[in-house]
Amino acid sequence: MGESRRIRTTKATSKRHAGMKAASAKSVGRPSGPPSTIVNLRISLDLLGRLDRYIVHLEEQTGLRANRGMMARRALEVSLETHAD
Repeated sequence: MGESRRIRTTKATSKRHAGMKAASAKSVGRPSGPPSTIVNLRISLDLLGRLDRYIVHLEEQTGLRANRGMMARRALEVSLETHAD
């Protein structure tokens, strides 16, 4: 327990990353807005196919990008609002 931790240093071995400055990429981490958490969900492949087809349809119709998480969040929100007591 009293041992000191060995610190390992590494060199950039990839030619692609060596000598490159950090690119200004999209921010990472939690999205802005209210606090949130990740929920894993198992769904059937049939339902996943329907969801993917709907996303493609929606993207073609609106010209906006959509993803599975966005659609699942919105569907859950609408369902809960509809069935609220």
